[in-house]
Amino acid sequence: MAAYELSKEWIAKNYIRLKEAYNTATVHNLDITSSEDMLRLLNIIDPINATDNNAIILSKLLPLFSYSLKREIMNKYKQKRKIQKKIIN
Repeated sequence: MAAYELSKEWIAKNYIRLKEAYNTATVHNLDITSSEDMLRLLNIIDPINATDNNAIILSKLLPLFSYSLKREIMNKYKQKRKIQKKIIN
């Protein structure tokens, strides 16, 4: 049984698992800040590592993940303003 961590290295290593957890939570309308909902989510996506401690850590990580994902999507689709250069004769 592997313990989840609040470290930069662990997040980088398990980015796909976090993305899957966030997508599953949004499909099932789970509260990503609730440790009880995260325990139910862990039973779906990672039943081997479904513990209370991992659910608490996941409930702290997913709001950060959702914020960064929203910011990344907004920046990707943000319309860039085209500026024309002035020609001075």
